[in-house]
Amino acid sequence: MTVRQVQSGDLPRLLVGAGPRDRFHHVERAGMQERGEATYLVAWDGDLPCGRGTMFHRSKYERVRDLLGDFPELNGLEAVPRGRGIGTRLVAAAEARATTLGAARIGLAVEHGNVDARRLYERLGYVEWEHGDVVDRWFERDGSGTAVREHADPCSYLVKNLTGR
Repeated sequence: MTVRQVQSGDLPRLLVGAGPRDRFHHVERAGMQERGEATYLVAWDGDLPCGRGTMFHRSKYERVRDLLGDFPELNGLEAVPRGRGIGTRLVAAAEARATTLGAARIGLAVEHGNVDARRLYERLGYVEWEHGDVVDRWFERDGSGTAVREHADPCSYLVKNLTGR
């Protein structure tokens, strides 16, 4: 298994067999990377994608930026199958990219009910910040990208120091 930043030739392979939600996600995240807003990471098992995560180059939460400044943020981590180290390798790749960009820390939001993800992040050295929940607002979209339902999920916000201090 390898984890790497999405390249221009990867998008057609990611879209093969993908449902409308995943198709929109891949196109959106590849576009963010192309515009320099994010790094879109995909884990590959041979020619098949088995995980993904996006490292935004700055937090999507205004409150986080106001209180802690600008730093990268991991978002949308998914791995299939779970329990095989795919998520750990995606997080490590995001941390390495953040370090390359000169970041001293990286953050992420995790929904309260996502106990397995929180356990993974804590095992990897992420700690909850001291300012309470953030609200993750996002839109569920159909295959054409049209918003069909808004979500507003309270999340814990976790941060990891990348400088070793």
